[in-house]
Amino acid sequence: MKKKIATNSLYWSLLRITIIPIVLLSLVITTFSAKSFATSMHKEVENGLRDLCNTILTMYDTTYKGDYHVQMQQDGIYLFKGETLLNGDFSIIDRVKEKTGADVSIFYEDIRVLTTITDEQGQRMVGTKASTIVSRDVFENGTSVFYPSVVIDQKKYFAYYSPLINSDGTCAGMVFVGKPSATVEELIRKAVSPIIIIALIAVIFGVALTTGYSKRLVDAIRKIEIFLQKVAGGNFHAELEPQVLKRSDELGDMGKYAVKMEKSLKELVEQDLLTKINNRRSGEKLLRRAQKDLYLKGVTFSVALGDIDHFKNVNDTYGHECGDVILMEVASRMKAHMIGKGFVARWGGEEFLLVYQGKPIEDVMKFMEELLEDIRGKDVAYNEETMVHVTMTFGLVEGSEKRLEDIIKAADRKLYHGKNNGRDQIVV
Repeated sequence: MKKKIATNSLYWSLLRITIIPIVLLSLVITTFSAKSFATSMHKEVENGLRDLCNTILTMYDTTYKGDYHVQMQQDGIYLFKGETLLNGDFSIIDRVKEKTGADVSIFYEDIRVLTTITDEQGQRMVGTKASTIVSRDVFENGTSVFYPSVVIDQKKYFAYYSPLINSDGTCAGMVFVGKPSATVEELIRKAVSPIIIIALIAVIFGVALTTGYSKRLVDAIRKIEIFLQKVAGGNFHAELEPQVLKRSDELGDMGKYAVKMEKSLKELVEQDLLTKINNRRSGEKLLRRAQKDLYLKGVTFSVALGDIDHFKNVNDTYGHECGDVILMEVASRMKAHMIGKGFVARWGGEEFLLVYQGKPIEDVMKFMEELLEDIRGKDVAYNEETMVHVTMTFGLVEGSEKRLEDIIKAADRKLYHGKNNGRDQIVV
């Protein structure tokens, strides 16, 4: 069953410390960029409206000579520029709106005389008044002002107002140039949308990249963890998945060190330190596995116990160092002999256990005769002056489903029968 990743695991910790900063940073950058762009757009609109307002003033001054003045009559206010009546002449402001999309109004004091703004019925909003704040800031103070939000007939505008200054310095009224806020905000939204989309794509890509990398990282750590669990449980034949060992980072190095540690532990726990073959603990384990293969798969096995003849005399005559050399040499020959046939283990002292698997007893006898001939036919060199002749005696029995202790005892009895009857032989 696949192990569920806990929310407090390394995987989720990595996601938290990487994805959250990515998302927050993206939000900050996007928000800052959007606000900066909106501010720039507002400034651009302000500059555009100011320039347009100055252009309208210039157009009126060029087209109509003289100062602004009014005639008050019962049916309304009549605004003149010089000798020209401006009431009803919408040619200039209509042309400006057609070319720029901006609304224009000409005020006498704070009352609209000319305008492109219409009400719901499509009537020009002539005769309406500017707000008190605008009238105070522009008309009374005689200054030009930009307003980011002016409400005219329940509609918000970006608006720029300039006073109508006559040649004697008096203020006759105002000029309004404005663009609906909705229009400007729509332009801003269209301009900001690509920034948001790019930021969103970057976040998704960053999250996907981080998630994938974190998963691969945690998977590698998990594989190493499972491998170490097996080794800690005594399984020194466990294998670490190749994907981990192929990594070129610290986890790959950690995996290689774990494999080396397994090998070292295996040698320490299962290998005889002197002869570098299986020790008795490992030999018993492998013998139980061979018996299990007989029971489950029908793979036959044979068990031989061997003992170096007159080994005590070798130690007494040449010393224990010489005895160690003989043990290592004999173990090396037996290990080479058992390749493809089974395994060999040091059973204790100068005694060795050989287990042949999948071979008939007749073939095993021939193999052992060859081994015995190899051992007796090559003297062991202790030093340049000392050559020691070595022989061995073996007791051989066929494996069965009996208790392993009984099988070992049977081989041991045959071994000692051979030791007591001339040595240097195989007893079956």
